[in-house]
Parts: sequence; C-alpha cells; structure tokens
Amino acid sequence: MTLLYTFIIHCYALLIRLVALWHPKARTLVQGRLRSLQLLDELPKAKQKRFWFHCASLGEYDMALPLIQACQAADLTLEIVVSFYSPSGMQHYHKRGFEPFAVFYLPADLPRHMNKVVRLVGASRLYLLKYEFWPNMLRAAKKRELGIYSIATLLRPKQVYFRWYGAFFRKALNQVLYFGVQDLQTKKLLLVAGVAADKIELLGDLRFNRVIDAKQNAQANVLIAAFAQKQPLLILGSSWPPEEALLSSYLNFVNFSPPSDLKILIAPHDISSSHLAQLKARFPEAMLYSKSTENALKDAKILILDTIGHLSAAYQYGHLAFIGGGFSGKLHNILEPAAFGLPVMFGPKHSKFPEAAQFLALGFAKELSTTGKLKANIEEFLNSGEPLREKISSGVEQMRVNLPKQIVE
Repeated sequence: MTLLYTFIIHCYALLIRLVALWHPKARTLVQGRLRSLQLLDELPKAKQKRFWFHCASLGEYDMALPLIQACQAADLTLEIVVSFYSPSGMQHYHKRGFEPFAVFYLPADLPRHMNKVVRLVGASRLYLLKYEFWPNMLRAAKKRELGIYSIATLLRPKQVYFRWYGAFFRKALNQVLYFGVQDLQTKKLLLVAGVAADKIELLGDLRFNRVIDAKQNAQANVLIAAFAQKQPLLILGSSWPPEEALLSSYLNFVNFSPPSDLKILIAPHDISSSHLAQLKARFPEAMLYSKSTENALKDAKILILDTIGHLSAAYQYGHLAFIGGGFSGKLHNILEPAAFGLPVMFGPKHSKFPEAAQFLALGFAKELSTTGKLKANIEEFLNSGEPLREKISSGVEQMRVNLPKQIVE
C-alpha cells in the first residue's frame, strides 16, 4: 500500500507541475516548493530547541498562533519553523504579526522529500494542525524520533481514515503522540480508528484565543471611526459577488433607506481594480477608503474598504456583520466579528465550518439566502441591541482554550 500511495502522490506532483504551465496558483506552489528546498539546504542547525508547525493554510496558522506564542513564552530561546501546503498561507502569514525562524512550502509527500525535509528542519517536535496527516511525512518524523502532536484536530466520518480501505491511513494516525481535538465527534472517530483514549483530549478551537487577543490589541482607525460616528454599522466582511448582490437587492428593496440611519462598510475579498469598479457601479454612492478624508466620511452612507489588513480592527465599530463565502462553501472568518460582540449572518453553505453551527445554535448568527431574510435579520439584530452584543462577546470569551502543559513545555 505504501508503494501505491507514493506512486499516486508522485503522479499528482507531476500533474501539478503540468497545470502550473497555465495556472497561476499552481505555478506559485511549484516555484515555492523549489525555493523552499533550497532554503532548507541553507537552514542552520538548531542552537537550542526547535519546534516545527505544519499548517495547510492561513486558517490553520491562526489556530497554531496561540500555541506558538505560548511555547515561545515558556522558552524564549525556542526556534519556531512553520510549513504551509497552500500559497495563501505563505503569502499572508506575515500579517499576523509573528515572524517564525523559518517558513517554507511543504513538498509533495514523497519519501525522498520528507526524509530530507525532516533532517534539514532538525526539530525535536512536529505539530500538525487540524487534519494534516501525510503518511510519508509522519514515517520520516518517527524515524528521526520527533514527538508528533496533532492540535485542533477536526475529523469527519467521510474522510479516508474511516473508509473500509483506510487501514493504511489509520496506521499513520497511530504515529501521533497526542490529539487535542476540537469536538466530541472527532474524539469518537479516533477511538474507532484504534487510537488509545489516553492520547486524546477535548481541547477546542484555538482560533478563539487568537481573535480574543486580536480584539484586546485592536488599534483605533481614525477614518472608520469618523465614518461610523457611533451609528448602527453593518459590516460586509470578506464579501464575494453573491453577498454584494444580496446587499444591493436589500438596498433597492428598502428604497435606499435602511433602518435607524444604518451605515454600511463593505470589505470585499477581491480588491482588484476590476472588482472595485464593479462595486462602485453597484453602489455608486459609496466612497473608497483609500481616497477618503475624515470630513468627507462623516456624511457618507457606504464605505468600501479597498485595502488589506484593516478589517479585523474595523469590527470594533460595527453592530452586525454579514460574512462572505457562505454561498460557495468557503465561509470566511466569523469569529473575528463575534469577538467584538457582533451578531453574524452568512449564506447556507457552511457545513464544513463547525463554528457556524455552534453560533446558530447559540443565537449568535443567522443563515440567509434571500433579500427578505437579510432585511428581517438586520432589523432583528438591531432591535436586540447591546444585550445581545454583550452576550456574544462574553460567549466567545468563554470559548478561549486553556493550553495543556504537555503540549507547551
């Protein structure tokens, strides 16, 4: 089975290189992997302890950050090395304000690559975020006696580990010393897969720690404060065209007279010039953040956030949020607005995001797909006022994870 798996990975790696000839994201991945192998050749040997964190993408890195910071607080000489599978993690990790000792793309899960990477990284521990269990990587790490820990583990019954043909992958799970799982379902699945009960702990979602810390350290934004003026503010966060179209339809529906002097901040996921032009055509009265002044924003009703890095702190001025990605199954971060006490709305495709179901059950969120639903939700959330926002903020605070000593020290 090992030979068959390795052959499939080899074919997949070749396919990615072929696709890279015309696909920009695949090209970025292929070129990044080549540069990473060169970078690792030049990586100095660890002077003290070195821990390696592997994250599929930026979302997993957000989960890792509270643990990374706790590890460094426990040992200031500790060297942190981070690897990513996807380009989005590599391109945006620096926005989180932490600079690892080294960062690189994880190569394809081939024995020759993984043996080399594990040797060159020279870490004593390997932390895997969520569900990043690459069999050849784990085998190479085990061969060099790394302690392997899975953090914020989240598994579902349809994954390969729990299929009738999944014995090879279940064996890889047993290389892991500790699983800090996000939910009870994951714990039960690991037990069924043969993982010893004393290796599993119900930990929770470490992203709550990060967003709570981000809230506490949020910087004031003079322009957004001038725009909001403490009036009710709806924030359309990381929006895609379906959310933008629904908002436009809502404004037409209420004849451009939303309730209670509501102001709207639109933060699109895509801030390319072509998409911004589309937004300006859809919302002609909107002002662009990058071209605004304090005085001009006081009378504005709609503001388009056409810059990167300001959305998280902008939630401190909001009263409710409509988060993008819920119509494509790629829901963006709903924890950030909730940390500031904002009730959130999103589209119906969120089954892969357990925090969405959690927030819906608690009354922190509403699912929507029509203009009428958007109108009703906005009115309900605005009428709920400060008591609901305090309940949400307090509820998120209670979800902070206390990190066990065994995975920090």
